[in-house]
Amino acid sequence: MIRLRRTVTRAALALAAVAAPAAAAAQDGGWNSGRALELIQRAQERRQVALSDTGMVDYQADARGYIYFYLDRRDTGERTLVKTDQVALDVFWKAPNLSRQRIIGLRDERSLPTNIRYHEDHLTVVQDNFGDLIRLGDGDEVADVLHPAAPAGPLAYDYRLADSTTIRLPGAEEPVRVYKVQVRPKDASRPALVGSVYVDRRGGDIVRMEFTFTPVSYVDDQLDYINVLLENGLYKGRFWLPNRQQVELRRQVPELGLPAGGMIRGTMRIGNYRFNQGLDRGLFAGRRVVSVPVAQREAFAFEQPIDAELREAGLSAAGELGDIRREAAELVGRRLLSGLPGTRIDLSSATGTLRYNRAEGLAIGPGVRFNPGERLSLGVRGGYATAAKHLFGEAELWRGALPDRIGIGVYANLPRDVGVGPVGSGAMSSLTALLAGYDFTDPYYATGAELRVDRAVGGGWDGAFRLRVENHESARLATDFSLLGGGSHFRPVMPIDEGEFYGATVSLRRPVPAEVARGFSLGVSLEGALTAQEGLEGHWRPRVDAGWVTRGSGGSELWVEASAGAAAGDVPRQQLFLLGGRGTVPGYAFRAWGGDRFALARATYAAELFRPFVRGRVFAAAGWAGQAGTLDPFTGGVVRPPLNLRTGGMVSVGAGLGLLFDIIRVDVARGLGEGGVWEVIVEANPSFWDFL
Repeated sequence: MIRLRRTVTRAALALAAVAAPAAAAAQDGGWNSGRALELIQRAQERRQVALSDTGMVDYQADARGYIYFYLDRRDTGERTLVKTDQVALDVFWKAPNLSRQRIIGLRDERSLPTNIRYHEDHLTVVQDNFGDLIRLGDGDEVADVLHPAAPAGPLAYDYRLADSTTIRLPGAEEPVRVYKVQVRPKDASRPALVGSVYVDRRGGDIVRMEFTFTPVSYVDDQLDYINVLLENGLYKGRFWLPNRQQVELRRQVPELGLPAGGMIRGTMRIGNYRFNQGLDRGLFAGRRVVSVPVAQREAFAFEQPIDAELREAGLSAAGELGDIRREAAELVGRRLLSGLPGTRIDLSSATGTLRYNRAEGLAIGPGVRFNPGERLSLGVRGGYATAAKHLFGEAELWRGALPDRIGIGVYANLPRDVGVGPVGSGAMSSLTALLAGYDFTDPYYATGAELRVDRAVGGGWDGAFRLRVENHESARLATDFSLLGGGSHFRPVMPIDEGEFYGATVSLRRPVPAEVARGFSLGVSLEGALTAQEGLEGHWRPRVDAGWVTRGSGGSELWVEASAGAAAGDVPRQQLFLLGGRGTVPGYAFRAWGGDRFALARATYAAELFRPFVRGRVFAAAGWAGQAGTLDPFTGGVVRPPLNLRTGGMVSVGAGLGLLFDIIRVDVARGLGEGGVWEVIVEANPSFWDFL
């Protein structure tokens, strides 16, 4: 995982020497208090004493780890697994400070195509909380950052006693009392770590470390951040040795704000220590990390399946590692901790930047994102719609990061779609509209402002609140151009009830962590709004969305999803629920059913047929739309063309193939009721819809 180095180089000492000296001792709760400096001094002494303790001549241990490479979408919290590696190690140590690690098992499984290769130290163990200089990625990621408990540490760092607590660790009969000491650099413009060390109250040993780095620490200019957690266990009542380690690093193209970054998360557990076996010094000759032959590594009998950790916990948020970053931002005064530039071109959404539809024609909207602080973000996007012949744009300011953030947004001529939710990716809709004249959107334009609040509410639940003031305007059929001459296939654009819109939405959501073996998702929301034309007309819309997933061995998967909603009051057309066709109940005319209430359910079973090239799928869908009154419900006094929506139920069945790691899906569906037809659907995997 990380390479060790015990000796402080002259260069590092020179950098530490030019740092400002430690501040005068303050009260125990302040920076560089006498108690905080005393604890760090004890930790320094224990690091040296531990090397000369004659009670431990050598040890051997077993280590087992998982390394995940996945795509991380910071703006939405979504994660897509790309590759999983599982590693097994023999770990050796001999006094005074000889170490050797041998990779005896290594296998991987790809969920998406990739040729990523890891640094050797991503696959191994930190055996003594680093040396006096910290290196990651064999020095290609972080090189020679001074350890806070190194002899020169107090010249470069500030320390604060933050807490006294107890933690339960392997090898300790009782919970261990520890002091949490926060660490920050005296000069944040220099390479340094930011975080906390936990010091044993009795002996002064470092029990745990959790930290990230200042931006200038990163050697690789594609690094966004690195978070590290090291936890030791107590053995034979006196030796603190590695127990659990986690490292998370995120990369992204420096100049471009792409929709996803590449994330590597490694977890390692170390145990089964055997002491004083008389290990031969010859075992430690040569390279510190060696491997058995490839065939032997691949044949290793792992105790757990390669997906065991994911099936239990899922690919969820970073948890403890995410807390490290939030605390570090507080310690350095909310400065930007990312190694990426603070200003980048925003390409977070493909269709936000470039799209084509029958209402706007070709719309081009470049964007820029500014990050003046660690938890402050400003995004600006603007462009022109060639067929609609109007400008559009939006700006948003966020403080914080998911799941806890607050923001405001202002926008003009922002296209919105009607219906019950996304029915496909924006990129595929643009492609089919441009090529063949099939546009699977019904846009209208919103101009206004919105207050946005997101909060984690505990138990895996996330809450959201939106308060908005807008003006809604109908879109119109503005172009019939398509490259293959299919513009005659374009449907008329659904008219809406134009005017001012004042709305608020409260929602709670419990998502299923990606890759978990089984789990359920649940979302509830309530929207209330007033629409102004000739007076104010009010309405409200409650909605529930639920899902269940179970995954078996060999890649099989069963998804069951259900949604239901209703609207009451004077409901404008853009707030109706529309069903039929792709994305809802395939095998029927697109959005031909609708009303002020709906129910929708879908069950899908998928399994690998020829991994990774072909994945099979069968599914069934059912939907119902109803209307309490007329299908032209809004009473704002404006004469409009009828909607001609149908009410009632629909049922369909289908089968499909997922091609090349299930990235592209081809489905064939048949509606079984009145109006049912055969329908062929080509679409991207739904896990990519949020940025396509």
